[in-house]
Amino acid sequence: YAADHGMTHTFILAPNYPAGTDALTGFKRRYTGEVAGEIYTQLGQTDYAAEIAQIRASGADSVFIFLPGGMGISFVRQYAQSGVDLPLISTAFTVGQDSLPGMGEAALGVVNAGQWSPDLDNAANAAFVAAFRAAYGRTPSLYASQSFDTANLILSAVAAADVNDTDAFRAALRAADFASVRGAFRFGNNQHPIQNVYMREVVNADGEITNRLLGLAITDYQDVYASQCAMQ
Repeated sequence: YAADHGMTHTFILAPNYPAGTDALTGFKRRYTGEVAGEIYTQLGQTDYAAEIAQIRASGADSVFIFLPGGMGISFVRQYAQSGVDLPLISTAFTVGQDSLPGMGEAALGVVNAGQWSPDLDNAANAAFVAAFRAAYGRTPSLYASQSFDTANLILSAVAAADVNDTDAFRAALRAADFASVRGAFRFGNNQHPIQNVYMREVVNADGEITNRLLGLAITDYQDVYASQCAMQ
């Protein structure tokens, strides 16, 4: 997305732990521009004044962050207040529905990538989102969508095989014969999902800060390490 939208000098930032380093590694793997700066912050950090100052002085034309939970809430609010006017791109784990209430309008316009969006157009997702909103009075998060998929995956295996037959039940799980809220879904050779990746944008939809689907980014994405895994 960054490359396709003319971002040629992106500053990248994530906390210094495995998920953070993986996120920046993944960004650099597909990015065709120049990395204007790369920072690994402390896990759980809440003050980003120094990092935002480095972004301001870097000559970057855009910023990519992976900062889930409270870290993302703190950064996005401080970034919006800083006056640094560079496009902010991220992942669904940074600006998901679990974090957006804490970010408020500071998150508007943040473009992010993920395997699901609440407005994804498939029957399973429409039913899930409607039922979740009816039960809880709010839009579900990415984590809720994953939990719903997990439950339906298990139920599909229970319907297809005896849970006491370990091999048969494992094969039924691997078959993933259920309607995923994220659309096309299957397991690869290493049991990681093969799925689509979508681009989303944070918007104000009738007073709710939420994500709107922008389009499909990658079809049937499989992790890059699958060919190195001996698991069958």
